[in-house]
Order: sequence, then C-alpha cells, then structure tokens
Amino acid sequence: MNLSIFIPTKNRLYYVSKLIKYYSSIEFNGELIILDSSDNEIKDKIFELISIYKNLKIKYFHSLGLPCAMMKKYINEVSSDYVVFSGDDDYFVKSGLNDCLNFLNTNPNFSGCTGEGISVHSSSQRNKIDYIENYDQAKIYGSSSKERLSIQFKKYRVPIFSIFRKNDFKNFLEPVPNTENFNNLCPDKAIADEYIIEGAMVAYCNIKMLNSPYLVRHIHKDRNIDNLVPDYKKDWIKSSNFEISKNYFLKKISQIISKNDQINLEDASKFLKEIFEFHLKYELKKEKSFIYKNFFSKTILRFNIIKNFRYFLKRNIFSNRKYSTIKTNNNYGIIISSIEGNL
Repeated sequence: MNLSIFIPTKNRLYYVSKLIKYYSSIEFNGELIILDSSDNEIKDKIFELISIYKNLKIKYFHSLGLPCAMMKKYINEVSSDYVVFSGDDDYFVKSGLNDCLNFLNTNPNFSGCTGEGISVHSSSQRNKIDYIENYDQAKIYGSSSKERLSIQFKKYRVPIFSIFRKNDFKNFLEPVPNTENFNNLCPDKAIADEYIIEGAMVAYCNIKMLNSPYLVRHIHKDRNIDNLVPDYKKDWIKSSNFEISKNYFLKKISQIISKNDQINLEDASKFLKEIFEFHLKYELKKEKSFIYKNFFSKTILRFNIIKNFRYFLKRNIFSNRKYSTIKTNNNYGIIISSIEGNL
C-alpha cells in the first residue's frame, strides 16, 4: 500500500500496543511511523514491542514535541506518495484506505480524501464500549482558499484524518512552529497543533469524502494528552498564550490565502479574522449550552444505575450506530474487538 501513517504518542503503551496488533492482524502493508515523546521507561517498552511485529513496516523515532511539530521534523522519512495522521487510539479501515488511495490516484484535482467515520465512547473503563456515534469529518470543495475556509469555519469539521499527497502534506506543515520556537511563536497547544495545520489543509486544497467505512475514533478519559483538545471557554480565549498564538495563526494562514487567491495580504487577513471570530463565538455559545446540559447530566448520572440504563438505551436503541450492528460489521467488527481487548 502506497501510504504512510504518522502515529504520534506519549506514554501510552496500552493504546500503541493495541493499534500495532490491529494493523498486524489486517496485514497492513503500508508504512507505520511511530513518533514517540514518551519517558524513557515507556519508550524502551514501545521499542521492544515494535521489534515483535516482523510483518509490519515500522519506522520509530523518539523525540520530544507536539504531534504536528514531530511530523514536520520527520516528514522526509515518509517513503510513500501518500500520508495520513492517526492518533495512537484511532483506527483506519483497510478497505477505506484503499478506496481513498484509488480515488486520489485518478483525481488529481483533489489533494485529500476521507471516508465515513464513527466514534466509540468509553466513559469509565477503556475496554468497555458505552455507545457509538457518527464522526463527521470535513469534506471541502471550493475554487479558492477563501471559499474553502468559509465552508470550514461556518461548520467546523476536522480534515486531519484525511489521506493527503505527501508533497501537499509538507506544505501544510510549513507554518507549524518547530519544537524549539513553539513557546515564543505559538505557545497555545490547541492552535499550534490543530488550527494551524487544519487551516493550511483547507486553504491549500479540496478534500473528497467517500461513502466508505474508513475511521474509528476511540473517545475515552485518557484522550486529551497535555490539553491538546481545544477547550472553548472564555478564560482560554482571554489568556495571553491564546492571543499570541491566534495572531501567529492569522498571519500564517493569511499569507497562504493571499498567495493562493492572488489578493493583497490586508484583505486576506481581514477575511480570515472575521470568519475565525465567527467560529469562536459559535463554539463559545455551544460550549455554554453544553456546560449547562453536562451539569444536569452529571448530577443525575452520579447514580450508576441511571447512568448504565442511559448508556444501554444509547448503545442499543436510540443511537444511529447501534453497537450490535457495528460489532458484526465486516469492516468495523475487528476494530471493536481490538478496543474491547478480544483481538
């Protein structure tokens, strides 16, 4: 398979071991690139684990840094024409990867391609699935950077799990701050490690979405390593780190817009600032609504019997992704078994 999967990780041997075992079980013949920021003890165990799987092509690098900075550092180690990012707890469906690669091979006007996704939720025990939901990703098509970014920020969906052409992926990583200058240029981790690369992805290219089973995200209590997941609260937006990082983000993505759309930098900056502020206001409003609902839910769900009954209904009756259907699905079933520890 003409594909490399970047897998950044930090002190999560449990998830890395499951993921590597999964790719071995499906006879994945692409390239896995493990970017490990773990402490020495965990690092040694991961390295030892990798040596067991002789049937996989695995490259391993140990270096400290945020995932995007690590990918920027090691992008030239990619030996394939296509590359995709994965968390150490995310799974790709083999047939979905092949479908996306086939599409990109025959559609040069698209730089990225993705498929259908689901999110598997484990609230307390990491090997117990409480419920499953759809996981919507970005599908972007527009004739200009401005048009594509307008689509993205009016209804924000992540594009980072799409397969991209290697040379395009290099361009996406160019504005990402290096580990050495991260604290000075863009000290907010969420902006440095999500908004910059995803803004670049959308500014540069079109992304196709296929109706193919493609991605499984495991949502669990251990997932937010070092606070990388954006927390849309006023104290975050008012922090000095956020303001410095926002300005860096606006500067770098505006430069891409100006160059791609052949407009002056001032107009590009004004446009991006407006749509980004619209996005933040929307997310703040949504977060406020979520806090109220979550407070009520937590109050009620302190009683385990109520919590378990709620999960039963969501898992088996009210969800559009019923557990029994996903479990027996030829594409998703083996991933469910991996998460549950039955692989």
